[in-house]
Amino acid sequence: MGNSHGGSRVCKLKKKEIKALVAKTHFSVEEIKALWLHFRLISSSEKDDNLIDRVEFQKALGLKNSTFVDRMFAIFDADGDGGITFTEFLECLSGLSSKAAPEEKLNFSFKIYDMDGDNVISVQELTDMLRATADENDLVLDENALSSVVASTFAEIPNHNDHITLAQYTDLLADHPMMLSQLTLNISALIAEQLQGGEIPLEDQDGAEDG
Repeated sequence: MGNSHGGSRVCKLKKKEIKALVAKTHFSVEEIKALWLHFRLISSSEKDDNLIDRVEFQKALGLKNSTFVDRMFAIFDADGDGGITFTEFLECLSGLSSKAAPEEKLNFSFKIYDMDGDNVISVQELTDMLRATADENDLVLDENALSSVVASTFAEIPNHNDHITLAQYTDLLADHPMMLSQLTLNISALIAEQLQGGEIPLEDQDGAEDG
């Protein structure tokens, strides 16, 4: 997610904010401070507003396919206001970290395919996201091959009625656990890169509990 060098190494989060984030994610205090620096680098790359917009998001991840970018951005931008806050950023990274439970990664994976948010994956949604994923990874997948993959996927699901529920998706991934292994990000590498410069101080140690 971009180059983490340069800029201030002072974390402007308050202690009580960090404490709340520790409670709701899989990250420690120092990990959160390191990821805050990384977030600030991304969120200021186009416009310094403490939000990651779609352009900054695509640039940081090095993504190219608009459908795939739109879907990933929509998941990170939980409230749908067009900008990813640090809390949204951290919560998504937490769910994709090596410390996350399989259920967290499964839910994230399901959201990728459930493009309209109606809690089921339709034939069209699976087709569109498989096509977008193939394009993003420079895989050549013609329409016949794509249709075959979709058909074989639905063939594994009894009584599917041309859509996949979360429960059915859970059963499907139980038979194909490697699918979830692709949803683990090397968050530790981002953290280690920021911690190379030593401990990250808070901007205002004395007043950090206020506000």
